[in-house]
Amino acid sequence: MKNIILGTLLFLTANLLFAQTQSKIELKVEGLRNTKGHILVQVVDKDLASIVELKQKIEEDIVKISIPDVKPGVYGIRICHDEDNNDEMTSNWIGIPKEGFGYSWDKKVKMKEPDFEEYAFTLEKENDALVNIKLQYL
Repeated sequence: MKNIILGTLLFLTANLLFAQTQSKIELKVEGLRNTKGHILVQVVDKDLASIVELKQKIEEDIVKISIPDVKPGVYGIRICHDEDNNDEMTSNWIGIPKEGFGYSWDKKVKMKEPDFEEYAFTLEKENDALVNIKLQYL
């Protein structure tokens, strides 16, 4: 019995020592033209693979979102003000967005989506990231 308890304690201690520390992203979204709908958030990696997707109800003109348990790495954030609650960016007949959108680093969009490197940031081990995004409406 003593060996089982000792083995269990050794196993748990080893797991704690080698566990990868997770970080948190704190997101602040400003510039909403109204409080209709939701904010759609997508955290992507360098291959534009979605790491986190979430939907946040809008209750005030500034929306604060906490994204916990994110592994350290290089990420970008893309957001959309989904005013019509259809869970996607609504565009006009030539593809121009009708709803607000934004990127980390407040990267402004002119004719095309920015390259990942233009809105990427590094999330360090044991450090939280504060990302401010002001929405852009075309």
